[in-house]
Amino acid sequence: MNFRYPIFLDLSGKTCLVVGEGHEIAGKVRGLVDAGAIVRYVNPRAEAAIEALATAGLISWERREFEEGDLDGCFLAIADCKDNAEIFRLAEERRVLINAVDDPEHCRFSFGSVHRRGDLTIAISTNGAAPALAVRLRERLEREIGAEYGELLRMLQDARSEIGSRIADFGARRALWYRIVDSDVLDKLRLEQREAAERALRQMIEEAV
Repeated sequence: MNFRYPIFLDLSGKTCLVVGEGHEIAGKVRGLVDAGAIVRYVNPRAEAAIEALATAGLISWERREFEEGDLDGCFLAIADCKDNAEIFRLAEERRVLINAVDDPEHCRFSFGSVHRRGDLTIAISTNGAAPALAVRLRERLEREIGAEYGELLRMLQDARSEIGSRIADFGARRALWYRIVDSDVLDKLRLEQREAAERALRQMIEEAV
């Protein structure tokens, strides 16, 4: 295994195939839907969560066994079959990124242990050596990095275009961004003082301008 190259993918409008069944498959399907992918699920059966997505029209579900042509036109595939060797071989031939759940020998990428707060995403990998350690680290981050980080990120996203248009000098913009991140705005958000946080942010922008 050599899952050492971290990457975040834009799957918007990309066709992604999910094949097989297992305790992690429903979560993988849901994750692809949330990422904006066009999801095809191929398996004779589906658990309730996957069936609900199909009924809602969020994925297509083909009630049959996997066929070679299912990989045509796919950007990414996830498999959880009794034997993933053949689908891995076919995906390699077509240059389709593939992950076989709990089968690292038949993977081209791995899933990290993920912590999300809004658009803030933190993914942890141990290169397959100790997944339990990755889970414990994620749990620690869940305690330390709360919803206020997602709220701060939304505020910064809203302010980004204004800062870019009003402050022409790159060095001044960079200094402002660090001043905001290092300020007490985050503490105010943690205390649910949204208006005070917005006033503090506004003051720093006006001072920089």
